[in-house]
Amino acid sequence: MGESRTVLDPEVIRRCEEIGCADILVGIPSFRNADTIAHVVRAAAEGMVRYFPGLRPVIVNSDGGSTDDTVKVVLDTPVPPEVEKIVTPYKGLPGKGSAFNAIFEIASRLRARICVVVDSDLRSITPEWIRLLGEPVWKNSYGFVAPYYIRHKYDGTITNCLAYPLTQALYGRRIRQPIGGDFGFTGSLALLYSHMDVWKSDIAKFGIDIWMTTTAITEGFRICQSAMGVKIHNVKDPGSDLGSMFRQVASTIFYLMGVHEVKWMQVKGSTATRVFGDPRYIEPEAMEISVENLIDHFQSGFQSYQELWERVLEPANMMEVSFARMAEKEEEFSFPEKLWAKIVYDFAVAYNFDCEMPRRELIDSLIPLYCARTADNAVRTRNMTSMEAEYLVQRQAEEFEWFKPYLVEKWLRAKALAGGAPIDSLPASG
Repeated sequence: MGESRTVLDPEVIRRCEEIGCADILVGIPSFRNADTIAHVVRAAAEGMVRYFPGLRPVIVNSDGGSTDDTVKVVLDTPVPPEVEKIVTPYKGLPGKGSAFNAIFEIASRLRARICVVVDSDLRSITPEWIRLLGEPVWKNSYGFVAPYYIRHKYDGTITNCLAYPLTQALYGRRIRQPIGGDFGFTGSLALLYSHMDVWKSDIAKFGIDIWMTTTAITEGFRICQSAMGVKIHNVKDPGSDLGSMFRQVASTIFYLMGVHEVKWMQVKGSTATRVFGDPRYIEPEAMEISVENLIDHFQSGFQSYQELWERVLEPANMMEVSFARMAEKEEEFSFPEKLWAKIVYDFAVAYNFDCEMPRRELIDSLIPLYCARTADNAVRTRNMTSMEAEYLVQRQAEEFEWFKPYLVEKWLRAKALAGGAPIDSLPASG
């Protein structure tokens, strides 16, 4: 790896040279996670030693300049003597993707054979998670392992509304948590990731997970899922906390649609993805969601973005959006799966072919519509268990698949009018 492209400090490079090589590497990105990261470090270290005996284990903490004691906690957390630690600040845009970029480079320098990355705010991680994410790579020659969690029906709304159905419909793979945050992958995929020049975009932020999953699919790596049980982490309310994450994930997905147009255009239908482990169902701990807040976001978005929506959406879709705002009670609110699928496809086409539309504004205007879809789902699943609500998530993914011809036709029409390929630029950060 050429020194000119490095994102690592000289002392970290020296530390890599000191260690020499790693058989298994666990990367933990962090930013102000002093209260949770010790548990993650202990679980990662114990998992490597217990389930991969005889392999050389390394933990890498890639930190975004935490102002609390995160780095000190990592350094002070005791691990078995055979486990090496590397703690590095990451460079570039602040965000999870930049943290991963440093981890990818360290994995490449150490010629790691098995790579695992886990979030630093996990309260539910156990040593077993390292086995579940690493073993399919080590023993079954999989190139990429996505997590398969049990999550509360109100958790993971960006996954349920956007990342999961689009991955299934576009690329033909049913991967339930394509932005799950915790992954296993081969060293060769880490090397490929580290050499891709995407780190000045939203991929350096929350776009990283969907970029990793999509790249693994489109580059032909063998993919599986591992049953991880219940995911317990610091959850966020979709009506108040998830705007920047939604923006970064959506812009990355739409950008990748332009990059991989030839591949997804050829895909018809979808196939199941193997799940390792035992996906036993346990009802997750309860969490609340404010339907009123979500509907308010939609109503105020209508005021702000009506003209933009009229430009992006097909007239019939715009008419349905207008009807949705007429509901006087929460129980009457309706924003069905079919409408949402067509809206997402309308926005994907505008993102890739409307040169005059600022991409940032376009994605911002999709957020109130996402709030409307999330509100509809919350109303309909109010009296369901999370497992019962899962049926509606699957039905939505099927609607995205069903309406793929709608996307293809609209995409090709826009491409012909634009006189060629999609706009060729990375999703701007911000």
